[in-house]
Amino acid sequence: MLFRSSSGNYFEKLKNSIFLTAYSDERKTEELTALKNKIEEISGVKNAAVLTENEVLEAMEGALAKKDILLSIKSVEIPSLIKIYPGSLNYENFGRIASLIENMHGIKAVDSGGNAVKKLFVFASDFQKAGRFITALLLLSAFGAALGASSSMKYLSEKFRFLSERAVPTGDILLKYASELFLIPLASLIISMLILLAFYQTNRGGIMFFLTPGEILLMLALSSLPSASRLVKSA
Repeated sequence: MLFRSSSGNYFEKLKNSIFLTAYSDERKTEELTALKNKIEEISGVKNAAVLTENEVLEAMEGALAKKDILLSIKSVEIPSLIKIYPGSLNYENFGRIASLIENMHGIKAVDSGGNAVKKLFVFASDFQKAGRFITALLLLSAFGAALGASSSMKYLSEKFRFLSERAVPTGDILLKYASELFLIPLASLIISMLILLAFYQTNRGGIMFFLTPGEILLMLALSSLPSASRLVKSA
């Protein structure tokens, strides 16, 4: 669940980093807003954002603060920009949107990002497929572990019953098998968390987020619950 949620969040970040840039000579806010609204009506467009000439200059100042070319840039007429975000990562649909916007009245040119953006689409598709495959493997592993634990619990229950019928004190039975009951689920959880933590540190939180201390304690408690209920039932 943690992997699926993390990969989903990363995919959303990736999707939000892909956009079209439309250039317009329009200057008035009303005209730019009307153009933006018209673009957002196109099928497949999630939303659009307008950047005026002043906003473009402000965005460039941080990157060009140590360069002398900012003064010469301010003497050039900079077109207004409209950033258009697609609703889905489909490259054919992305190209169709770019073509429709390019033919709109008031649009000077459209930048679709070229091969760099196309490679992002390919990566996003591969990442989504890999995420589904890994999730399926994790689910199969989880179900396999659950079946194994269930079988083990049943075997231990028979042991408890056998010893109880022979008047072995309940306290001795619980102390003898408590570590066996709790060790497997706890060890499995700790190993899983170490794998996730290693993955998290490898990509510095870019793909995977990690559990908070409270969530870790909750997971430890949940992993112990089946063993605790079995002990109580057996006693």
